[in-house]
Amino acid sequence: MAWDAPDLKPPLQGWNLVITVLVACLYMLIGAGIFYGIEHNYAVQSRKDFLNTQESLFQQGNFSSSQLSIVRDLMTMAAQEEYSPYHETWTEEESDEIWSYGESLYFTLVTLSTVGYGDMSPQTEGGKVFLIFYTIPGIPLMICINLSLGGYVISAVFLAMHRLNTWRKWELDKKKPFATELTLLSMLLLLAFIMTIIFAALLTIQEDWTYFDSLYFTWTTLTTIGYGDLTIENNHYVTASISLIVLLAISFAAASALVAMLTRILHIVDKRRQSSTSSRVQLVDEPNAAQLGAIEMKDLEGARAAAEISAAEPSHQPSGNL
Repeated sequence: MAWDAPDLKPPLQGWNLVITVLVACLYMLIGAGIFYGIEHNYAVQSRKDFLNTQESLFQQGNFSSSQLSIVRDLMTMAAQEEYSPYHETWTEEESDEIWSYGESLYFTLVTLSTVGYGDMSPQTEGGKVFLIFYTIPGIPLMICINLSLGGYVISAVFLAMHRLNTWRKWELDKKKPFATELTLLSMLLLLAFIMTIIFAALLTIQEDWTYFDSLYFTWTTLTTIGYGDLTIENNHYVTASISLIVLLAISFAAASALVAMLTRILHIVDKRRQSSTSSRVQLVDEPNAAQLGAIEMKDLEGARAAAEISAAEPSHQPSGNL
């Protein structure tokens, strides 16, 4: 029997996947526009109120230069906590850059991917209500797409190995298919780990982080934990979005490989258990069949002996003459 790739079909295939991806992109673009319309004006007005309050306090207070720096930092932290959990100070942004459309698009990606860093969050009641209804179809849609893309990665790896087996004549059919598949899946997980290490190294250059912080951020993103203590700066939302997409692709490909590996292991274990159960049932049934045959033979011999005895006995018919 020739070795062949296992049947690991993605949830979405062909044009169904293409159409679903296009629908998801349109869904994100529309959602980003709605979030921008709801949150942008509020964020801009909040920043203006903050700057006016800050200026009024500075005019009324008699602060030294060192005290002024401390007060400014405290007010900025208080404003961030009340209005928006931005990590960069408001004074570093222009009014029209707060909750821009690009940042809104980045926010929808972070939200639908369930990473949820917390560097941006809706502050208005309308934005919070819309978020609830927006994520009901959005999150399952993104998960289905990511799992399908991960499934295609797994299928491509097995297909490439199958063709190499035919071309190079590795004779994988003479080896155990289960061991071969586990080896390939393990190699895919190792490749995902190597890509994670490389990506963390690139982040050290982009964000001026230590390698440990970059690796920590990469891992919390891959696992969709997303604590938010480390995030890519909001004004680099294009870089942040691309980074998130790459990390999610690695994450779901590795997750698909892991799920496929566990599925194959459970399948093999179940087949062996069923085979062992069938063998025990067969061993139990064979003695029963032998005993049943012996009983039938004894009954047949007994019936035959009774017939012979009956035939050997003289008949005693009553005479008709008195």
